[in-house]
Amino acid sequence: MPFVSQDLFLYPLNHAHKATLIKDQLQRVNTVEKMAYVSPKEIALIIGVVAACYWNSLFCGFVFDDVSAILDNKDLHPSTPLKKLFLNDFWGTPMSEERSHKSYRPLTVLTFRLNYLFSELNAVSYHLLNVFFHAVVCIVFLKVCKIFLDSRSSVVASLLFAVHPIHTEAVTGVVGRAELLSSIFFLAAFLSYTRSKGPENTIVWTPIALTVFLVAVATLCKEQGITVVGICCVYEVFMAQGYTTACCDQSPGYTITTASVYKV
Repeated sequence: MPFVSQDLFLYPLNHAHKATLIKDQLQRVNTVEKMAYVSPKEIALIIGVVAACYWNSLFCGFVFDDVSAILDNKDLHPSTPLKKLFLNDFWGTPMSEERSHKSYRPLTVLTFRLNYLFSELNAVSYHLLNVFFHAVVCIVFLKVCKIFLDSRSSVVASLLFAVHPIHTEAVTGVVGRAELLSSIFFLAAFLSYTRSKGPENTIVWTPIALTVFLVAVATLCKEQGITVVGICCVYEVFMAQGYTTACCDQSPGYTITTASVYKV
């Protein structure tokens, strides 16, 4: 009897299996995008809750570290060259000097400078922008939650995040804007990374490049932004590579939660 290679019989099976894998990967990418969708009603709800909690902070004036970072900081003045923002620390002291605090947050100082450009030292505009940034963080946080939780649980989590008292200092203190801005780009970088896996575990480079950019921006808002790299590594190991698949298949359900805490 003539010999017939087994590859002839295995090929259709392998080809079908490969097609199934590609289909599953595409479905996973589409599922992530759909799950992260935030409706206008959810956005309005979060903005309303944030406004109700923090509207009274608009009249707080400048307190504590705001005096050094805003009132005494010459980098906010239009007469100061923009390059000084990238040479000085958060408080306007040259990074090269020993007395410098070494807090390098030029993009946050840039937003202070924009506030000064439009309203000078009117504290209301500074606090209003902080409340707006907090609402943005909560909305982006909701998108992250929807990757891991059902829609209702995600909304509840984001509302609890919005009203949690641990965030009071970051929102009501003008200098807390560093945490707010860093958190926006921190979460945005993670969201971008979740879209970096293509069919058959291939790498989609556009989200990777965007993630690198957003990590850099988050870090230039506040130093803790660099820690999102570790979060992406954890996601890659336990989610993207499917090491939790067996555990999930054997259990009736599982929940993974993530949070962005302003104060570290």
